[in-house]
Amino acid sequence: MFADACDKAAKFTRPLIISTRHMDGKVDATCGAFVILNKEGWIMTAGHMFDSFVKFQGDQNKIKEVEGLNSSRGPGTGHMPGMIRTDPDWLTNHSFWWAWDGVRLVEAFVDRQIDICVGRLEPFDSKWITEYPVFRDPNSLRPGTSVCRLGFPFANVESEFDESVKSFRIKKGVLPLPLFPNDGMHTRNVLKGRSKEGNYEMLYVETTTPGLRGQSGGPIFDTKGRIYAMQVQTAHMPLGFQPTAEYEGKRVVENQFINVGLGIHTKTIQTILKDRNIKFQVEGEKSGYRIS
Repeated sequence: MFADACDKAAKFTRPLIISTRHMDGKVDATCGAFVILNKEGWIMTAGHMFDSFVKFQGDQNKIKEVEGLNSSRGPGTGHMPGMIRTDPDWLTNHSFWWAWDGVRLVEAFVDRQIDICVGRLEPFDSKWITEYPVFRDPNSLRPGTSVCRLGFPFANVESEFDESVKSFRIKKGVLPLPLFPNDGMHTRNVLKGRSKEGNYEMLYVETTTPGLRGQSGGPIFDTKGRIYAMQVQTAHMPLGFQPTAEYEGKRVVENQFINVGLGIHTKTIQTILKDRNIKFQVEGEKSGYRIS
């Protein structure tokens, strides 16, 4: 049912790999997804993909402060009595990999409350993408509609830090990342009020299936491949069942939950894109692009 739609969505859905290095030298890598919106290289992804960068910026300030305080107390290694120790979990290096080497994100707008980011890739060649997304008419979304989600879960993403050039390198064998779709049904719309940043309506599409790690920022689309929403969160809904089970000779209560997905409604996405004069395609428009 979604084979053709997945073919379409795969053409404009790309992986976002985030690499971080800690004070103790540990390197971590995580993955999400982003959608390329138009020939100018504008993209959208989940706002929480930038949480580690916010931490990195905060940790850099802490490191500079500690180094300044320690240096004012005289020469030392940081382990002498009276010296302030750094936290091994502080981030010393951070990197975004936007599906191509040497590409960065500029003109970024992040609304963390809604959980969305839009920005422009630079440099960007429109020939990299053979088909761009079409958004569904926001007034046509109905509960009961079959939808599909696409991203990069279950991938073993690993990076290493090259000290000689002070940069990250994705380990051999990681790329290309395999796309993974999972389908479900639009159950209901969830309205969470309005965001403080931009005063946008925080409207979400709830689905019967959860989003998986690696699918954040990826598209939720209908059987024709039209953008229905963007995956940002998985919610855990209590079912009210509390069966008991025995573990190691003890009786324990197991609360039962259903995991559902939440994606930013195309109505909210389109409002943000129009406010920022970002071109995008909408179903039924012969012109191909709409811009406010």
